[in-house]
Amino acid sequence: MDREILNPPGVHPPQAHYSHVARVDKTLYISGQLAMDRSGAVVGVGDARAQARQCYANLATILAHYGGSLRHLVKTTTYITHWGFRPLVAAARDELFPSPPWRNRMGIGRASKIAAGIIFVVAALGVATPVLLVPLGLAVWVLGEAL
Repeated sequence: MDREILNPPGVHPPQAHYSHVARVDKTLYISGQLAMDRSGAVVGVGDARAQARQCYANLATILAHYGGSLRHLVKTTTYITHWGFRPLVAAARDELFPSPPWRNRMGIGRASKIAAGIIFVVAALGVATPVLLVPLGLAVWVLGEAL
């Protein structure tokens, strides 16, 4: 089993003792992404849509490090500090994922504040290489290997 724990270039330094991503073989376990730019400054204080966009940009940066894109996400878990922000967060998500197939996801309506000004966080599970779904045979292939 090939394993790597990393903070890819282009995303903010972790705010505590954690890493942005743990890779086990071709699976990426991505930590919750905060609305912080690469220097660690909070983006969009008070603006849920701007924060969601930054969180997804961080995910895209991490996935790109492994040769992937947001289309390689398998599952996301989102956290917001107030249910009223949900429409703004959903609008930002829909900019990136406007049509099926959509990721498996879970939303948590009320999360405690993580850092001053943060109102949205997204954690994710992805694959390091493209996944091809073959609907006729209901098989999943990763680089030619059946799962």
